Amino acid sequence: MPQVPLKIHARQQVSLKVAPRKEQGKGPVGQMRRVHGQLPGVIYGHKQDVECIKTDAHSLERILSKGGQNAIILIEHEESSKESEQALIREIQYHKVSGDAMHLDLLRIDPTETLRANVPIITVGVPEGVRTEGGSLQQALTALEMECVVSEMPSAVEIDITSLQIGDSLHVSDLIEQEPRITSEGVRTVANVLVPRLIVDDEAGDEEEEAEAEAEADGEDAAAADGEGGEE
Repeated sequence: MPQVPLKIHARQQVSLKVAPRKEQGKGPVGQMRRVHGQLPGVIYGHKQDVECIKTDAHSLERILSKGGQNAIILIEHEESSKESEQALIREIQYHKVSGDAMHLDLLRIDPTETLRANVPIITVGVPEGVRTEGGSLQQALTALEMECVVSEMPSAVEIDITSLQIGDSLHVSDLIEQEPRITSEGVRTVANVLVPRLIVDDEAGDEEEEAEAEAEADGEDAAAADGEGGEE
């Protein structure tokens, strides 16, 4: 199978202003969201105490709309005595009905430390086996585990799957040759192109017909044998 082109998307850095949060409990926090448009959250990591913070909900939405989910967040504290620090978005909790962000978890990072994290896979192009032969693409893996310095951790790995033919399977090992920072198991399948279902069904139908024909022939032979035995 020919080598598929691979492209690394650099992780961007965006700023987010936060303030200390005194509001606790469902009532005060709910009012903080509704009246002031503030989103509650926490910052933790690096053996420091968990810090309760709040930030402007619209500011976070703008960051997320531009791919900020995988960005390095530069936290700018409202308190002038606190220095800015870097973090990653660890988790965002959303409302089950409205889909609005309800809570934000930020993980402190040191940009010089080595980190192992899952990086999303982006596939581009239509496989040749799908476009010209009616096959179907099956993507088995949506993220790759990578290990590198935090400041160099990609936001996504883009794979061009245009060259894949029917029966081709792309494995992690095929990508490690181009990107040695990938630590996912090499035997894992990233994507493959399956034989068209119509062909599979036709082949199965042919096999069933052959089996039925053989069964009928066996039945006729058995009947003939019984008839001969009865005449004796």
